[in-house]
Amino acid sequence: MAFVLALTLWLQAAPAARTATVTGQLQLQNGAPAEAVRIAAITAPPPNIRPADGQNYYASQPPVSVALTDAGGRFQLANVPPGRYYIVAGIIGHATFYPATTDIDASTIVTTTAGGTLDNINIRMLTAPGSRVRGRITPAPLPGFSERAVLSGVTVGDLVDVPVGADGSFEFGRIPTGEYFLSLIPQPPGLVATSFRVTDQDVAAIELKRPPTLPVAGRIVVDNGPLPSALLGFYTTRDYVSGGINGLGDFVVRLHDARYQVDLGGMPVGYSVASVRVGSQDASQGFAVSDALKAGVVIRVAAPKTLPRITGRVTAPAGASLASAQVSIVGPIIGSLDTAIRPDGSFEFAAVPPGLYQLRVPQIPEIAPVLAVVDYQSGANVQLGPASRQ
Repeated sequence: MAFVLALTLWLQAAPAARTATVTGQLQLQNGAPAEAVRIAAITAPPPNIRPADGQNYYASQPPVSVALTDAGGRFQLANVPPGRYYIVAGIIGHATFYPATTDIDASTIVTTTAGGTLDNINIRMLTAPGSRVRGRITPAPLPGFSERAVLSGVTVGDLVDVPVGADGSFEFGRIPTGEYFLSLIPQPPGLVATSFRVTDQDVAAIELKRPPTLPVAGRIVVDNGPLPSALLGFYTTRDYVSGGINGLGDFVVRLHDARYQVDLGGMPVGYSVASVRVGSQDASQGFAVSDALKAGVVIRVAAPKTLPRITGRVTAPAGASLASAQVSIVGPIIGSLDTAIRPDGSFEFAAVPPGLYQLRVPQIPEIAPVLAVVDYQSGANVQLGPASRQ
């Protein structure tokens, strides 16, 4: 018994699967160290598949680890899961693969093991390293907010993304000559992708200005029953902003001072947006943020005229009281709803969308949860009580 307990405690304390580290150096064709070049580890296919076999067999994967070489051309790829990888210098489309080839099929695949370190993964870069690209977004991200700068281009085989620092700065390292677009994820309201050209000179001062935003509040009302889970968004011809909805249908979203339209989707069949109003004005074709800031936004959702009911009865375990308890239903369609328990133990949810729900009494854990399937024809009748009664 003591051995089993010790083993259990050891397993609980054991860390997650250990990762590997890959280190090496990147040199130019003349043997000089290559500074500020992107090095990435990309998952390789099984041994019997080559990238040249086509995307039906192998599609390039996002990097599992990325680093920039230092002034001496050295790099360290951290947190690489155990597996088989291509080590890539530069950007796909202009890359050199370990140890020194531009043909991915001719490159050497490296294998990492849990907790291991692969040293001396040295690469001779055959492609032009390009020019260094750096920039800054102002104002900087709010403390604790994660933001990434994303680079894309016609001749680039993948998206290149890097973290935005606490001071708003970011660096992509060396990028080949060409035309590129720069954007941020998540996209700030009102900020569109910036185009720029990389030449043989470093690009050290890409400045992005974060447009000011204003808090727009509103609510969603439903003609019948509760609001089902929905995806709320606001869009212009330039950007799209997602908004969160609380359990009461209220929302607050920060928008750029522009004209937005409402996008409400992801609801079950039979639900639709019936109207959008800002104060007394129809806003179904859009609204100005300055107007919505003063009056708020009301989105009315049309629902099926008849929705099924969930009824039932709760039997309290010995010594427990139902006086202040409630029945809660939880499901992917509505999130959660609560209703009071009547003195005789009965309860009712008068209108709910059809679907699968779990019913429980959170205040009395001895009452076992019950799953119920609700359909349009008969709704559901559920009996809740101590586990031994189920």
